[in-house]
Amino acid sequence: MSWLVPSLPTWARATPASSSTTPIEEDDVDAPPPFPLLNSHQRSSAPAPSFSVAPPSPKKSLEDVEPPSDLNIAISDSPLGNMAPPPSTVKKPSFGIQTGGSDPSAQEAKGAVKKKRAKVALTPGHSALDWARLTSSGEDLRGVSGFQRVTMAELKEHNTPDDAWSAFNGMVYNITPYLPFHPGGEDELMRVAGRDGTKLFMLTHSWVNMDFMLKECMVGVLVRG
Repeated sequence: MSWLVPSLPTWARATPASSSTTPIEEDDVDAPPPFPLLNSHQRSSAPAPSFSVAPPSPKKSLEDVEPPSDLNIAISDSPLGNMAPPPSTVKKPSFGIQTGGSDPSAQEAKGAVKKKRAKVALTPGHSALDWARLTSSGEDLRGVSGFQRVTMAELKEHNTPDDAWSAFNGMVYNITPYLPFHPGGEDELMRVAGRDGTKLFMLTHSWVNMDFMLKECMVGVLVRG
């Protein structure tokens, strides 16, 4: 008789399908994916890091130390047999200092060195400043009238302190007024009186401006021949 009873409709609640993944929250939409991915080959095959500490190295005992070699032989201060030490080990270095006596070669070298010329103390009123004042005073320091042509024979006649001429670089000067002003002394300057003193002047004080210093003492030009 069951076919006479109409079947009533039934409502069953649908169960959601099971999923193995977790739903993504709205806040994690822009989150970057993990690397490597959870189910990737890199993550499954990556070995686990190991942080094991190496064991300390064993300490060496005194028994493990190698004995000294037989070649480390101390050298005695005394000579070995009849063999004397080399001269360089027994001769005390002098460092260029002579302990006694004199070295002939050193004396010869010292004698070859030219002695430095010492300046002579000038009398008051004969300094370089006094000479500059004298040359600018207008006083006649030439001793001649006009520009002269001086020959070598005429130059030799003026060789006394009261009348001394000398030639420098082809020009003849009356050096008598300058004798008491010469820093090397009158005797040193008289060595060039009556002759050409260019060579001696260049050897002693070539840096001096002779033309400017004795321009007021110029006599003339030297004529050779």
